[in-house]
Amino acid sequence: MSIATDSPLPSRIHRIYQELAMMGSLEPSQRVNHLFSELVSISRSRSASDVASVLEDPIVDAIREALWRVCARGEYELERHWARRVGAAADPAAELQRFPYVPNYEKLTRLELCALRGVRDALPRSVLFIGSGPLPLTSMLLAQRYGLTVTNIDIDEEACDSARTLARRLELSDRLSFVRADAMSCGDLSEFDCVFLAALVGMNKREKDRLLRQLCASMRPGALLLVRSSQRLRALLYPQVDVHGMDPFVPLLELHPHDEVINSVIIAERPGA
Repeated sequence: MSIATDSPLPSRIHRIYQELAMMGSLEPSQRVNHLFSELVSISRSRSASDVASVLEDPIVDAIREALWRVCARGEYELERHWARRVGAAADPAAELQRFPYVPNYEKLTRLELCALRGVRDALPRSVLFIGSGPLPLTSMLLAQRYGLTVTNIDIDEEACDSARTLARRLELSDRLSFVRADAMSCGDLSEFDCVFLAALVGMNKREKDRLLRQLCASMRPGALLLVRSSQRLRALLYPQVDVHGMDPFVPLLELHPHDEVINSVIIAERPGA
């Protein structure tokens, strides 16, 4: 679909970015929600001309990383708002279902698990999720619907506290644990069959490359790394990971959804098995 507007897409993206960047807070509000919804709508364009006009625009290219950081701030504030709302609800499970992006997370999680089954014929027994945030929906789905035990790490202590509260209220504390840690300095990860890497952990190629080297040194040979990436105009919202530049990991599979799911999925293996 081509998005018809009165102004070129690069100008619209720059306007959205400037307004969001100048806001003192990105907590959910009518205006904040509208701007992010507009950005998501742009990112879902399937038009080759839209993709070319945006990704080849020098102004958009100049603000790309700053836009990712704004999106990270907005995503954090949205999750924190809903984590508090769900945590305070009389029926937290019902309240969680009102979170507007639950269907997207459900579809993405199913896609990821199908991909993992495709490369190994079975689900991993032990999972680490890096960058779980205040509302760790993927981890909750893995625990609640698929019976997996998931260790979660996030650099933000408040995010970990919020996530622990949700796990307790949803009666998932026996399957979910949360640790405040910096992904760039992970210790021994040899106990995990699979490590999930959230899309907004590492905001540029230098940070992603450093993180991949750190994870490779910490994971056991043969373990899988699942990286959330982006493609086409979805790279306005999340950094794109080059499947051909994942050394020292060996890529096994890459998926690019064309529906409402925004993230791409890359599965790679820690070599040396």
